Order: sequence, then structure tokens, then C-alpha cells
Amino acid sequence: MLHTVLDSIPTAVFWKDRDSFYLDGNRAWLAVTGLDSSEDVIGKSDYELPWDKVQANSFREDDRRVIESGLPKYNIIESYRKADGTQAWARTNKMPLRDIAGNIVGVLGTYEDITDRKRAEDALRESEEKYRSMMESMKALVYICSPDFRVEYMNPAMIKRTGIDATGEVCHKAIHDLDEQCPGCVHDKIQQGESAETKILSPKDNRYYNVSHSPIFHQDGSISKMTIYRDMTESKRAEQERILLATAIEQASESIIISDRPGTINYVNPAFEQLSGFNREEIIGQNFRILKSDKHDEAFYREMYDIISRGHTWAGRIINTMKDGTLREFETRISPVKDSSGEIINFVSVNRDVTQEKALEAQLRHAQRMDAIGTLAGGVAHDFNNILSSVIGFTELALDDAEKGTLQYENLQEVLTAGSRAKDLVLQILTFSRQSDQEQKPVNVQLIAKEALKMLRASIPSTIEIKQNIQSEALVMGDSTQIHQVLMNLCTNAAHAMDDKGGVLTVDLVDIKVDSEFISDYPELKPGTYINLTVTDTGYGMAPDVLDRIFDPFFTTKEKDKGTGMGLSVVHGIVHSHGGSIYAYSESGKGSTFRVFLPVLKRRLESEERIERPIPTGTERILFVDDELSIVNIGKKTLESLGYDVVARTSSIEALEFFKTQSDSVDIVITDLTMPNLTGEELAEELMQIRPDIPIILCTGFSVRMDEKKAMEMGIRAFVSKPVLKREIAETIRKVIDSS
Repeated sequence: MLHTVLDSIPTAVFWKDRDSFYLDGNRAWLAVTGLDSSEDVIGKSDYELPWDKVQANSFREDDRRVIESGLPKYNIIESYRKADGTQAWARTNKMPLRDIAGNIVGVLGTYEDITDRKRAEDALRESEEKYRSMMESMKALVYICSPDFRVEYMNPAMIKRTGIDATGEVCHKAIHDLDEQCPGCVHDKIQQGESAETKILSPKDNRYYNVSHSPIFHQDGSISKMTIYRDMTESKRAEQERILLATAIEQASESIIISDRPGTINYVNPAFEQLSGFNREEIIGQNFRILKSDKHDEAFYREMYDIISRGHTWAGRIINTMKDGTLREFETRISPVKDSSGEIINFVSVNRDVTQEKALEAQLRHAQRMDAIGTLAGGVAHDFNNILSSVIGFTELALDDAEKGTLQYENLQEVLTAGSRAKDLVLQILTFSRQSDQEQKPVNVQLIAKEALKMLRASIPSTIEIKQNIQSEALVMGDSTQIHQVLMNLCTNAAHAMDDKGGVLTVDLVDIKVDSEFISDYPELKPGTYINLTVTDTGYGMAPDVLDRIFDPFFTTKEKDKGTGMGLSVVHGIVHSHGGSIYAYSESGKGSTFRVFLPVLKRRLESEERIERPIPTGTERILFVDDELSIVNIGKKTLESLGYDVVARTSSIEALEFFKTQSDSVDIVITDLTMPNLTGEELAEELMQIRPDIPIILCTGFSVRMDEKKAMEMGIRAFVSKPVLKREIAETIRKVIDSS
């Protein structure tokens, strides 16, 4: 019966004698050993069963302790290897086996196979260790909170952030340093078994976190909350920086283009759209070649691409074609963009429009050239006027000795006329270079037109025929030099338009009556009488878009170094400064016409019959001072021919020394302005210190620091410009002496 009972239970049961030899075991025990029957077990030791030696020693040692102590030994966890070689685990209980007399005769043991549970426990422990190791090594901040808001666990990263291991503390106090539950707390949601995600700016460290909350279910039915904080501060800042950068690019005044490596455009900013005329839909997907102009050869573009494809930045100026076909110049930097592996994936082109800047540079160079011309003109004027003084002076002396009506007299008159024209020419040069201002006065445009056309004929090709219809004899109030400039500019432009094939240049100068009907076609004009100057050519003409811009400063259709684009804008300014208007008409291939209207003087100047007045003379003593010997010679002879007693000096120092001893004998002083040692201005001051009432006439070929107004303020009686005609100096001397 005992064997039957033992064989029916699942627990393995065995018993041994005092020497650890098996006496028997139940069916469950045989299954453990892998043997077939009790006979295979009875009388055998553990060394004869299918365990290894280490296991057998362990079993025998347990037996010995139980027999010697007489006490049972429970829950002995031991591993062993089954008959099939597999590893197994067992929970064994051993107790002394006694006879009727109470003597220990062996060991009774029970055996429970716990292999599956052991493996599950080991797996659970390993999982817990991995889980803890993962939590311990995570950079993310992790803590677990109990249902009653107490911290159950904090990983090292969270401990480092809070500064303490706050296990057992209230979570909102420990984690966020808050006295009350966190705003937006998801604790209730977690208690319902749901997960949640939030984004917060932590008041504890002012950093951005992406926070995930997950439930942890316990066997007792309670739910803890595991919270993981992932620091998003740097990515948040990077995103903000990206947005800021994108905003800056969108709002930048520079044109910005991003392309892939082959040159396909991926992005353009609004500044590019505004400058180029292309919108994004039109340009994105196009190749950079769409912007190329014919101002650069292929070698230019090859060199550029070679630089940027090697990972370097190209910087320089480039001329691109806009959507409407116009050209704009840019100061450009093209930089490569590399990926994490160092491969070039994009190019970024930043372009600053310098078209207007180039125009301003041209204007500056033009102004600098004008300054240089002005300086040169001043020097030329001074020296040339001294030469003219000799030419005119000696010519006038020769005329005094020549008999009127003779060929000699007529020839000398021509020389004198040429000298006067040369004097006016110097004044025009000074006016053009802005070294002198001419007042507007009545001007006969007919004479200017005839003289200009005579000069023009000698300077343009013979293939261009000039037709002129110069009728008007009316006067206008203006500057003859500037009117001459208007006519020459219009005619020169017309000639340039016919350089290739020749043609006909027509110049008309007629009077025209402007009434209300006429004004309908020329709205800038007012009713009245005008001189109408018309310049027409049979050249290549202008397209409408060019015609609209011809009066803009720096606009030109001429090739580089053949024009600044200032001519017609200057003409426009001159015409309007004279109270007039200018209009242009043209068609491509049909030539151009410019019409200038200048208001006629309302009161016509009647020509006076020329009366030959005698040149005034005198007998007074004149101190004449000039550092040019030729000027002194002609001045002395001219003044002596007028009857005056002349003391001449070529040194201002010598003149001062003479005056110191002979001041009472001198009636008037005539002195040059520009002299070494003492200038005419300084000499005049010294003379007036000696004798305040001495009349002084100041002469100059040219000066930027002295004019008539300043001379009068100094006390000088008269200011005359060289070359001085005989009649002019004679009348000036008498006027000064007689008014003293």
C-alpha cells in the first residue's frame, strides 16, 4: 500500500541507508533519474547514478549532515544533470530515517523539479538587471512615482539633476520644487492605465523637456507612474535658430539662391524674385545657366565651378541676365554645403546688387576727372591768358601804327578778333570745368549753331551729310557755352548713330508760336514764342524701352569706354535750367529726332549803331607790377602809348621798396595777382598800409581764391581778368582815378 501511494504522487521520494546507498524510490523519483525500475536504483550510490561527481559529492554531504545532526534539512536548491544530459534544478527536503527504536538508519528525501520556475526566476532577474542597467545608464531623466505621489525610483541622471536621491519624497516637490501638484499632471490618466506625453519648460532649470508617462502594473492591482524626461533644449534652440535663420534669409536684401551640386535651383528668397523678375514657381527646378549672360566666357564659369566643387568659396563680381533680358551686376559669394560625411550636396549663392553702385563709381570717376580737368584748366588759363596778353597787346600797338583800310590793318584786326575769341574760349573751358560761373545774358543761338556745325563738320565722317536750316535770329536768355554744349551733344549722338552706314544729319533752328493747341502735344511748354532747335538723324533708332530711359543719368547703349551715359541727362538739365523743354522721338531702324524749345526774350534788343569812342588817355604816374617780363613790356608800352608815365617792376618786393620811397609820386598801381614772394593781394595790403588812399587795380589770368567781390572788400578799386584789351584798361584807369 505504501508503495502504491508513493507511486501515485507527483513528488519524487527516495530513501537511503546511513552510507548513502539507495534503498528505494517511487515512480516519480525514477523519472528524475531516468532509470527504468527500482532494481536499477536499489543498492547504488549517487556516484553510480547519472549525476556528475560534483553533484554526487554535494548529495552525500547533505546526507551526512542530516544523519549526524539528526535534524531535517529543507529547501535544498541543487542543480543536477539528467540522464539525457540536460541541466535541471530541484528543491530537496531531507530528514533522518529512524527505526522503531528511534535509531537513525538512513535518510528520507523528497525531490521537486523547479527547473522551469528557476529559469523563469533567472530570466526575471536578468530582465530586471538589464532594465536597471538600462535605467542607470540612460541620459534621459527617469523616475517612478507611486499612486500616492511618492518617488519610488530615480535613475542617476534624475538624481544628478535634482541633487539628491528623493526616493520616498513627494514627486512634484522633489522633481520640480513645487509645493502643489504639477500643472497639467497626468496622474489620473495613468491610474486609468493610459500613457501620456507632454512638453514642458521646467521652472527648476529653465530647460525644455519632452516627457513621456507610462503605467507600471503591480500584482496587487496598484499602478505606478514611470516618467521619462528627454532634454529637448538644444534641439529646441536649434529649431529656433533654424527658424531665425530662415526668417533672416527670407527678409535679407541680398539675393540668395540654393542649388544642388549639378546646379539645379532648389530655393530662392524674395529678394531674388524682386530683383530678377522670376517667381519661385518659374525658377525652382531650373539650372543656374538660366541666369548666364554673354558678359563672361566659358573659362570664367569653369574656373568658378572648379573652385566651389573642390569645397572652397568663390567670391567675385558677376553679370546676370534678368527675366526681362536686362543685365545686373552682383557682388557674389558661392559656398559649398557639405553633409555629415563631408560630401558636397548643395551650393549657396549670396548676391548683392551693385549695378547702381557701379554707376555711382562711374559718377565718382567722372567727378574726379572733372576735378582734374578743372585743375588743369586753371593752370592752362593762367598761362594762356598771359600769352594772350602779349598777343593782344602787341597787336593793338601794331594797329596804332597801321593805316586803316590797308591789308596790314585788316590782318591785324583778324589777329585781334582771334585773340578775343581765344579769350572767350578760355572762359568757356573754365565754365565747363566749373572753375568759373557765367551769368546768363542775351544769346544769339543762330551764331552758336553755325559755329558748332562748322566744328562738327571737321570731326564726323564724310559719309554723313549735314543739312542745316538756320533761320531764327531771336535771342534767348542763357549761357552761350551751355547752349553750345547742348547742340554739340545732340549732333554728336546723331553722328554716332550713323557711324556704320552714313546718313543725313539735319539741324533746324526756327521760331515757333506755342498756343493751347500746340501745348496738347507738348504739355511742359507754356504759351509764348520759342526757338525750336531740331536735330534729326537717319541712324538705327531706338526701341521704346530705350527711349523711355535716355535722359536717365548713366544710362547708355554705347559700348564700354565709348560713353558715360551722362550726355543726355546733362542736356536735359541745361535745357530745363534755361526754362525750356526737350522731347525725343525714335523708332528702331528709322532714326531719331530731338526737339529743343527755348523761350525767346520778350523784349528784342535793338542793334545799336556802333560809335567809335576815343580811347581815354592820361598823364598820371602808374606803378605797373607783373612777374612776367613779356607782360611788363607790353603793359608799359601800351600805357605809355596812352600818355601815362609808367614805372614797371617784375618783382613785387622791388615794387614795394620803390613805393616806400616814392609813394607820393605814384597816382595808381596796377599789379598782377599771382606772383612769387608777395602776391598781388599781399602787395596791395602792404601798399595800403603805407598810403591808404592809393588806387589799386588787380589783374589775374585765373584764381580760385580771389574774385571781384573779395577784391572790393579789401579796398581794391578794380578787378580785371587777363588778357586785358587796350580800351578796357584805359577806361578802367580813368574810372578809378577820376572817382578817387
